Amino acid sequence: MNIVVLVKQVPDMNAVRIDKGTGQPILSDQRVISSYDEYAVEEALRIKEREGGDVTVICAGPAKVKDALTRALAMGADRAILVAIDDPDGLDTLGLARALADQIATAPFDLVIAGQNSDDYESGQVGPHLAELLDLPLVSSIKELTFEGTTLVAKRDVEDGTQTVATELPALVMAITGLNEPRYPSLKGIMAAKKKPLETVTAAVSGPARLAWTAPVAPERQVAGVLVQDVPAGEAADRLVSWLGEHKLLP
Repeated sequence: MNIVVLVKQVPDMNAVRIDKGTGQPILSDQRVISSYDEYAVEEALRIKEREGGDVTVICAGPAKVKDALTRALAMGADRAILVAIDDPDGLDTLGLARALADQIATAPFDLVIAGQNSDDYESGQVGPHLAELLDLPLVSSIKELTFEGTTLVAKRDVEDGTQTVATELPALVMAITGLNEPRYPSLKGIMAAKKKPLETVTAAVSGPARLAWTAPVAPERQVAGVLVQDVPAGEAADRLVSWLGEHKLLP
């Protein structure tokens, strides 16, 4: 089975700090694979181990995102493709999906796996765009994945439980937390990654972005509430009305 996995390199979200003066996030210089994408890579490797085949990881961005691709290769992927875009944040999600689709469509595949969201923008839009561009059935929020011949059977998280769906391959699925436990690259895998193919291709980007991202800010801190207890009901009501008035919460 030939599997393509989308990966994105993002700032380490565990090291983000907030500037108290401006409310702007201060991002870490350390870059990692987006967490949902690690589940996607791990699932592809497990499918390969069960079913056989080949795993290709693909990422769009500047040269520095090769670090994410190299880690995926060290985990066990067979080859990697960098779709070179100097400023991927200058594209909207549809433009990014088009750049990825152009490359994915050049070779046969059975399955595309993406993370449900990225850790930075969390739009969750690239996967659905890509499925539409490649004319693939889409299954999101998957927590379990099996195969019956050429039929994919997935269990997916829904609001009130779990839904089981089936579709024919090729297809695109989107991974979430709980699908698996991503492995750490072994020393042998890290050494082997240096000899695996990592191809750089130039993205065909056309047209201006139709969606612009503004700078993120931390939400304003909410006023703490007041607990009134162990007093007569009338006094409690008076305190409540007084507090609401002080904070201009009364009409």
